[in-house]
Amino acid sequence: MALLGPAAAAAAHAASTDGGHASVNAGDVTVGILAPRGTAHTLEQWQATLDALDESIPRISIQARAMTLDGIAAAVAQGQVDFVLTNPGQFVLLGTPYALSWLATLRSNPANSARAALGSVLWVRADSSYRRVEQLAERRIAAVHERAFGGYLLMRPELQAAGMDIDAFEVDFVGYPVDALIYQLRDGQAEAAIMPVCMLEQMASEGLVKRSDFRALAVDEPLGGCVSSTPAYPDWTFAALPHVSEALTGDMARSLLAMDGEDTARWGAPVSAARVATLFDDLAVHPLGESLATRLMDTLQRYWHYSVAAAVLLALALLYHAWLQRKARRHGRALEATQLALRERERELADAQSLNVSGELATTLAHELNQPLAAIRHYAEGSVLRLQREAPDSPLLEPLSRIGHEADRGAGIIDQARQWVRRDAPTPERLSLHGLFDHVRALAQPRLQRLDVSLTRSIAPDDLGVLGNRLAMEQVLGNLIGNSLDAFEAARRNGWIQIDARRAADPDRVTLTVRDNAGGFSPERLARPFMPLDSTRAQGMGLGLVITRRLLQRQGGEITVGNHADGGAAITVQMPAAESLEAAQ
Repeated sequence: MALLGPAAAAAAHAASTDGGHASVNAGDVTVGILAPRGTAHTLEQWQATLDALDESIPRISIQARAMTLDGIAAAVAQGQVDFVLTNPGQFVLLGTPYALSWLATLRSNPANSARAALGSVLWVRADSSYRRVEQLAERRIAAVHERAFGGYLLMRPELQAAGMDIDAFEVDFVGYPVDALIYQLRDGQAEAAIMPVCMLEQMASEGLVKRSDFRALAVDEPLGGCVSSTPAYPDWTFAALPHVSEALTGDMARSLLAMDGEDTARWGAPVSAARVATLFDDLAVHPLGESLATRLMDTLQRYWHYSVAAAVLLALALLYHAWLQRKARRHGRALEATQLALRERERELADAQSLNVSGELATTLAHELNQPLAAIRHYAEGSVLRLQREAPDSPLLEPLSRIGHEADRGAGIIDQARQWVRRDAPTPERLSLHGLFDHVRALAQPRLQRLDVSLTRSIAPDDLGVLGNRLAMEQVLGNLIGNSLDAFEAARRNGWIQIDARRAADPDRVTLTVRDNAGGFSPERLARPFMPLDSTRAQGMGLGLVITRRLLQRQGGEITVGNHADGGAAITVQMPAAESLEAAQ
């Protein structure tokens, strides 16, 4: 709702201030007047009274402003008026939070009493069927405002006293002027209307409506010859805002009390508003009884510009805080990734150092073992030649031949170790899996028998082969079977080893799976299966799987280590299929 102009000109204000507004003692002053029947009617009704005040206090010039309930409340909150002329209900609501000064109480009413002047009436059409208030439940009732004192506020306790729930009524607040309520009731737009006492009679005397067309419900004691549905309360109040000087406030009060003109209103000493305050306490609308949340909302509405600025600053602070949090999280993730990368580099460095040690050890062993192996082979070959000449039927010929063969094999393994250290790739060839398994089984047979471990194989198709180096693949399979036998020996148990060879999903690859039931790997070992010099056996060096993986990688193979559900290890090897060599050629 639009508010009216400033209260007074700047030239009429004194230098002192009160409550943030310049103190008013002379010049133009503004009186905000509650206008229940509209602006024109209100100004005509009060013009004689204001003219009398102008004449009695020459140093001021009064400007009247007709206002609604909300308009007066907003104008008082922002100091846009200097005096207010309103009902006692609004004075109680505004007097406490805004420190209004009570100057006089109106006596111009039909009962000629300042203490018993205001009330409410519940009107229905005379031809309607309503005889009791409760019949209006869920019917449209027209009223001015939820805090209109000479209307809805006074009617609420009467409805509650009759045992009616106020929520059962469909009350429609249509605002000023009050005349519109009677017109809506007359025209059937509402089933009832809550009006101030004597308002309908006044409109009838003005020829606006017929009194006989309407009937009152919940009739109480008559008030000044008018029908009333509620007890009577004090009349209107003339009050000053705190920025009005004490001198002007005193002059205004004296002028009101001395006023006795024929057309002017009659005023008396201020009448206590205790009954009004008690009523508001009962209705939970007294400003002193408002909850903290309600008062906080009122304060925010009163100082909305500061509230908006604070909300904007708070929003900016929250956005800045969220931005900092996001940036901190991003830096934290980057730092964590860097730390993980550093730890990975540390592990790679440790692996490289271990491999360097392994390489130096392999080079030393290769150099030192080549000479005794060559001597063993020469002695074996010499013995075979002598026996063939002197005792061709000797049973020692076969063992001596085998000794020479194994010496050659040992020399080949040492040469392969040298290639590993030098990182030379071995020459690939087509290898039959059956031939590889037969040779490895023959080498492992003594330990298999001693530990009572069965070794089975399954190859499909039967002619399946891989592409690689024979000695390297014999060493790979020998290491895997040897690791299983070591596990059986450490656990002091017998069991089985199964080798399964199948063509992989990729037709150019072959999958070999070595499984046993010797107990499997520990979680710690599974976490780092290829860590050199890290063995779970007392006499082990932890190089078996490291060497096996390196040999496979040199041949284009891969190895994965795990456990299976039957309680043992499951090692999977993938190698290029023999057909890949033929396709390349």
